[in-house]
Amino acid sequence: MEFSYLTVLAIGSILTLLSTLKLTLTGTLYVGPGKRKSFFFHPLWLWFLTAMLPYVVGRYLAGTLSPLPWAAYARAAAEHGLWGGVLACAATTTIDLWIFWGAAAAFLSFPIPMSVAYEPIPKPLHKYFYLANLLAGAFIVTRALTAGA
Repeated sequence: MEFSYLTVLAIGSILTLLSTLKLTLTGTLYVGPGKRKSFFFHPLWLWFLTAMLPYVVGRYLAGTLSPLPWAAYARAAAEHGLWGGVLACAATTTIDLWIFWGAAAAFLSFPIPMSVAYEPIPKPLHKYFYLANLLAGAFIVTRALTAGA
């Protein structure tokens, strides 16, 4: 197996996926009672999203990448080999989580330190952030699937 830029991007994408899963499932990126940062769930891995999100959503809407991780893996692995497939699968899984759930989870979790500048969002309104996130994700995926991905 050869080492290429796809290997590095795939590993970064997998670590971004792990951080995304930790954030969306627990509402935090810290581990344990001491609020330690773990290598695998470090907030810095979310920086991959700054390039990954517009690129993957753009490819979704252009119809060149399927929002279904197994279909994205199959197509990318056929064109670019194993690491290309792993990168496509991890990237689509991560972006699917963000467009359906993660953005609302992050928006509701991270403003806590900013509560000195802004009023906290009332608990009864949280469901509307998740609903808006779900509708935006459904719109993007529907457009991607009708575009031929």
